[in-house]
Amino acid sequence: MHAGLLNQLQGITNQAMQRPAGQGRVDAFLGPLGPVHEAWHSTPTSQRKLGFLLFHWHVVQQLKTVGGPASLGGITPFTRAQFRQFGWRYNVTASVRRGRIDELETFSQDVENWHNRAHMAIGMAFGVDLMNPRTNITLKQFWQLHFFINNEFEKKLKTFRRTAGQNAVAVVADVEKRNHSMVPDI
Repeated sequence: MHAGLLNQLQGITNQAMQRPAGQGRVDAFLGPLGPVHEAWHSTPTSQRKLGFLLFHWHVVQQLKTVGGPASLGGITPFTRAQFRQFGWRYNVTASVRRGRIDELETFSQDVENWHNRAHMAIGMAFGVDLMNPRTNITLKQFWQLHFFINNEFEKKLKTFRRTAGQNAVAVVADVEKRNHSMVPDI
């Protein structure tokens, strides 16, 4: 059940929030997140509790909660032009129509596949190791990539939403509640 993993992420955030705002709080979040992130990436797709987009979307939300973007000097998502410069253009074209959970699933799979090579291209461009899921979360480039992915995901959530005006938080909650069996695939 995905609630256990979400509770684990929330617990890490809650512990970090016990620290004063600043780098110490962010480090208190990233330290325990490393093994969770590594475990998620090491789990076979068929056994995951949360799919690629949902897991990373929640992780980004928690980073924001603990003040991570400010601690990392601000996080500006990479752009499509930058991905072209890195030699790995963003080429995900899957569309997602209103209420089409199958299309949201396809989009997630396509983005995950693209993202794996994006890690390598970005790492090579910056001379950093973005391939180790236990430690790559400490690098600004990791978050720039995942903020870009979250922006793309939130665009699809806007076209997917079942109720006009729902924000991304509400749409994610709706998907996790109403489409529970699909959560490991999104």
